[in-house]
Amino acid sequence: MRKLPDYRQKQKILYSDHHDPETFKDYGDLFFAEGNFSDALDFYAKANFPEGLQKIKNTAVEKGDVMLFGLAAKALNMELKTADWENIGRIAMDLKKYIFARHALEKANNAEMLSSLAKKMEAEEHEKIS
Repeated sequence: MRKLPDYRQKQKILYSDHHDPETFKDYGDLFFAEGNFSDALDFYAKANFPEGLQKIKNTAVEKGDVMLFGLAAKALNMELKTADWENIGRIAMDLKKYIFARHALEKANNAEMLSSLAKKMEAEEHEKIS
């Protein structure tokens, strides 16, 4: 099994023209297995490997990672709809990833859910103080 490359090696691999798509896919798989989803995304995108990109997008949804979700969708050339943003916003809110939730709900332009999020954050803040 290959060792994960450090930052400099990763950049060298990603931006050289001497690697075939299978090599990029393999590195994507290695990074994914280690939980380095952002690096995996870079390699899957370079390999033009939609299955890997979809796997990243699905993982981002599960984890409520709105930024990774957006990057994966962009790499897949997906046009995200309001419902997509609301869904991941709801998941992020449930996981108490409030900054991510707010970003997603702003993208969805959902004032009602943003208000609910603000109340939830305020209630938790009061619990910390008490």
